[in-house]
Amino acid sequence: MQPRFSPSWRLSVKRAARAQTALLLGLMLLGATLLRLSVLTAAGAASSVASGGRVEWIDVHTHLVVGRSGGRDYDGAVEAALAAMEEAGIRKMVLMPPPQVSGMPGNHDYDHFVEIVKRYPARLAFLGGGGSLNPMLQEAGQSREVAHGLRRAFEEKANEILRYGAAGFGEITAHHLSHMPGHPYESAPADHPLLFLLADIAARGDAVIDFHFDVVAEEMKAPEWLLSPPNPQLFSANLAAFEHLLAHNRKAKIVWAHAGSDMLGFWTTDLSRRLLTKYPNLYMSLRMAPGRTPQNHPMERGGRIRPEWMRLLQDYPDRFVIGGDQFFTSPSLRGQGPGITFSQRAPIVRERTRAFLTTLPPELYRTIAVENATRLYKLKD
Repeated sequence: MQPRFSPSWRLSVKRAARAQTALLLGLMLLGATLLRLSVLTAAGAASSVASGGRVEWIDVHTHLVVGRSGGRDYDGAVEAALAAMEEAGIRKMVLMPPPQVSGMPGNHDYDHFVEIVKRYPARLAFLGGGGSLNPMLQEAGQSREVAHGLRRAFEEKANEILRYGAAGFGEITAHHLSHMPGHPYESAPADHPLLFLLADIAARGDAVIDFHFDVVAEEMKAPEWLLSPPNPQLFSANLAAFEHLLAHNRKAKIVWAHAGSDMLGFWTTDLSRRLLTKYPNLYMSLRMAPGRTPQNHPMERGGRIRPEWMRLLQDYPDRFVIGGDQFFTSPSLRGQGPGITFSQRAPIVRERTRAFLTTLPPELYRTIAVENATRLYKLKD
């Protein structure tokens, strides 16, 4: 026999059941909400600390493209850079001439755009030497003997660049691969006397050296994707010479450009860790463009940072900055060439940079995206 219950008791049971169901649904909804919030916090840590909810950063490695003939429109190229900054959330940029060689069409240095840059002190800074110091270095070539006149001209130009307000020297290279026609192959010993001299000048002036260096840890044949000539068929090891430069003056701040977009397979996180540990004056600017060795890139295909890269960034948080290697063209520029090709890739670099920064923990994001660059390049609001 089933027990008999009063109507009021049955009503109480139904109400309790409904309350319990509502509580369970509420707990499930709360759990789902908390899970979503945790995912959003992890995936969008940078957004939560950026002004206005935007992911913001400072890009310390950018270039202007104005063509190789007369009538170069630097104003237009700077306006294009400022528009991209506003759209992407880039607080500041450091502009610099690319590393050039003597006789190269369209050679230019900081003096071609410095007066325009100075109109925007809160948004733009600059480096110099890519069109002056670097051609002198490449002209000296493999010779360890530097003529007195060349050494004096090099030193005078470096001091002039700092007097004009540059944050340092760049883009300077001791090994630069040629990726297409019109894009030069450049090679000089990383421990060349002129680079030692530049390190001493940078140390005295508390300035940075933006250093493009395609590292070769051991002799190797040129990969098939590189056109030879102008690239050599055989690359000699150059890592030891780079370490000589780093050790020459520990007060010289050397920013190794394009970390993460390794081309020849030698720039691994293990190498970065060893050099960062040994040389406290070494810094690295991260470029989120894909390199030729995806296994050495910070990001996995799914959009996550590789664990070995996250450990490296967390162990050396004060040694990394963002250097997108973005090229900005004047709207009036027509034709083809390496600069125009590189400028077409800039929007993708910005998107990849944003994706990278949103995966970082908030404190690490602030350090790498803004604080390190502000300190190293002595940037002002």
